Amino acid sequence: MSYRMVDWELVERRRSKGWDWDRVAEDPKVDFHADDAAGDPGRALRAMYYQRKSKTKRRPSPSAAGGVDVESGAGWSLERVASVVAPLLIVWFVIAYFIPSPVGTYLPAIPDLVVIMLLGVGLLAFAMLRSANRWNTGIRNALVAGVVLGIVVAGGFGVAALVSGCPTLTSQTTGEPGSFEKANNALWADSGAPVFFFYGSAACPYCSASSWAMVVALEAFGTLSGTYYDRSNPSDVYPNTPEVVLAGATFQSKWVSLHVAESTDDNTITAASTTGCMESAYVSSYDSVGSIPFVVIGGQYIHIGAMVNPASLQGLNATTVQEQITAQSGSAWNAISPTAYLLEAFLVKANGGQPASVANSPSVAPLLGQIH
Repeated sequence: MSYRMVDWELVERRRSKGWDWDRVAEDPKVDFHADDAAGDPGRALRAMYYQRKSKTKRRPSPSAAGGVDVESGAGWSLERVASVVAPLLIVWFVIAYFIPSPVGTYLPAIPDLVVIMLLGVGLLAFAMLRSANRWNTGIRNALVAGVVLGIVVAGGFGVAALVSGCPTLTSQTTGEPGSFEKANNALWADSGAPVFFFYGSAACPYCSASSWAMVVALEAFGTLSGTYYDRSNPSDVYPNTPEVVLAGATFQSKWVSLHVAESTDDNTITAASTTGCMESAYVSSYDSVGSIPFVVIGGQYIHIGAMVNPASLQGLNATTVQEQITAQSGSAWNAISPTAYLLEAFLVKANGGQPASVANSPSVAPLLGQIH
């Protein structure tokens, strides 16, 4: 018989409650299995208990021998380390998921924390499977410590982000027209003007097609300069989709502040570099998987993915598309204008119904009534 498989901590708890040795031996949770030749199970368990006690007293202390006392859970075994790490990561992930900014600004819940968390849980499962003494006091204390540390670490990241000026954003959104989502965040504005934030890549055909609608909408609120024509990656789907590159653009407007994070490599889709904590917070909170184009209006209205179908611009060059926009006629204009007017409606909504010249437009006014 081997006494190491018996849950001796449970044996001592049962004895402290007045259980006799026979009753303790019969408890399946104790995990005691006596050989047939051992006779009475209670007497056999008692003999093993005192034999173990005697050996424990003769054994050098873990600190003196430089080892780890597995029975008491003392020392930093793999089980104890994993028991701290796994709950720490679980708590951190949950808080970052429900409070994506400020907590998830620097290390977003998806995909970063969820991958790290799964690795931590896997490590804990592996450690527990190889352990013969899984739920001793040391392991339980480590689990509690992990939960506490998870709260502390998540809180630390949140405080650091707030100190850096990151916003507090909600993960909850509701549907709006045109596949937009609304988040109940504070207005994102510069000098009182709602921010129009575009995150994308010149090589992306969906960004390319949608760029025309963004330009039309923005020009209803001010003067846009510093843009240039280009085309999407010729080796991607919808090759050579004509576009207006907004990276480096300057926008003069009292109604809208333009923020652009756009990669200008037109042959390879690459992640754009954001500027400042506000842009990073919105990307990590609502577009952590990197889908583009990604548009945020006033910090409250969010759109991920194509707004104009690039198939509608195939076979056209940028000059032809611009000519149709100027004439407000043609297949390209018909594909672009509905999204352009919708963007104008969202910008008016973020401006509290202003300017009246745009809000009262026959193409915009009906859309305003559909936006919450």
